[in-house]
Amino acid sequence: MYKHIIWDFDGTLFDSYPVMVKAAINVLEEQGIYESYDKIMSLMKMSFTHLFDYFNETYYISDILISNFNKYRKEFEADNLKPYPYVVNVCRRICESNGFNHLYTHRGKSSIEYLKKHHMYEYFSGLITRESNFNRKPEPDALIWLTEEYKIDKGEALMIGDRDIDILAAKNAGIDGCYYKSYPLYECEFAKYTITDYSQLIELLEL
Repeated sequence: MYKHIIWDFDGTLFDSYPVMVKAAINVLEEQGIYESYDKIMSLMKMSFTHLFDYFNETYYISDILISNFNKYRKEFEADNLKPYPYVVNVCRRICESNGFNHLYTHRGKSSIEYLKKHHMYEYFSGLITRESNFNRKPEPDALIWLTEEYKIDKGEALMIGDRDIDILAAKNAGIDGCYYKSYPLYECEFAKYTITDYSQLIELLEL
């Protein structure tokens, strides 16, 4: 049975992709560049490195994109970034069942601020953000540190994420992965489990 649940943030705990795609579209349109919503989404679903590299190689605007993207993202997120349905309840029930929630995200300290804003912070133990300075996913360094720091039996750990890199990081660390399929067009062949909403996770974890 899984006792330690390790969550990605963007696209997993919080429905942030619509906000982030909107921010990227704004930046591009300011430069007279028009890319489709689906194209930007597909790049983000791989990683932000893929997104920024693509626009640098195609339009030579990576630095502008990164700077202005972060500005617009923060502006749009302020009133629009919310957790996915059921996810707060799942985190609470994990704690009530003597389990533990952990966060592993490439996002910075704003991830912790949003956990606090939505009354989720109290349900989390380990917190790994950009400021933790680990190698980026799919490298397993952060997850290995987490298992050692919190004395986690890897057989009792489950990583939940919405991108291949989340699940591959778990696999590389010897941890099972659960792919949250928040958008129907994307699949992950590396995951042990795939869910499309968090009511299914309640069943999987027997909460």
